[in-house]
Amino acid sequence: MELTQLQYFVELAKNENLTQTASKLFISPSSLSVSISNLEKELGIRLFDRVGRRLYLNTYGLTFFKRVEPLLLSLEYAKDEVRDMNQERDGTVFVATTSPNIFQKAFFSFLKSHPQFKLSQISLRLDQVDSADLLHKYDFLLASPTDFAVPQELASSVLYDNDYAILVLHPDSPYAHCRQIDLSQLRDEPFIALSPGYSSRKLFDEVCANAGFVPRIVMECDYTMRAYMVMQSIGMTIATAHTKKLGYCGEAATIPIIPFTPRAQNVYWNPDRYQGLAAQAFLSYIRKYFQDMSF
Repeated sequence: MELTQLQYFVELAKNENLTQTASKLFISPSSLSVSISNLEKELGIRLFDRVGRRLYLNTYGLTFFKRVEPLLLSLEYAKDEVRDMNQERDGTVFVATTSPNIFQKAFFSFLKSHPQFKLSQISLRLDQVDSADLLHKYDFLLASPTDFAVPQELASSVLYDNDYAILVLHPDSPYAHCRQIDLSQLRDEPFIALSPGYSSRKLFDEVCANAGFVPRIVMECDYTMRAYMVMQSIGMTIATAHTKKLGYCGEAATIPIIPFTPRAQNVYWNPDRYQGLAAQAFLSYIRKYFQDMSF
């Protein structure tokens, strides 16, 4: 049994498509097929059930996969660790986020303080957060604890839990003078929202649902366009006090929404994944960055 066979098996088990997996591995489909067949012959069992062009792990294959994948990951972590010891690793920390706009300044501050490291960031929709191998790909996930069902095996740390939902509206709106507002009285007003599938849109929907109504959304857009459309009197929107503090609300008026809707952000990581020097520095820094932050 060769290491390459096991690596090929794990990739095929994840993808369940011979042609696509071969392309990802930069080998021919026939070579991949032969490698898997040889592995099955050595084990004396079939690992996949074949239906047309698709391959599906059977009971034997699933059991084998659950044992082999952690071993290969441990091997990768061991390689990273010894490279760090020899200072040959490139010092990159890989971070996934569900609300990238609120972490921009924190990322900038980290890089200014640690110029010897690099940061690779990717923004995720909520349906991507549920990926089983999420924290095998990234060192950390920065997300709200309401974004996904958090697996028990993940480690986590609260970055802050004192943020809250606010209404963002044009300064000339008749509601702009309010010190706080019950959202239920705005059920007939036009709203601007982020596109479905994002963390902040989930918050938007939950705040409206808590107020007992389905909002009349006149436009769905991204973060950068939202404040502009509010200032053009297209509608109002829902953001957070942290968003306001970062300046994303521009000249728009902002009002705390009642009942109070708390908003937290956590950092998650896989405790079995080896943390290199860059990852260790990032975790320490991001925790301190948000320490004692008020909104």
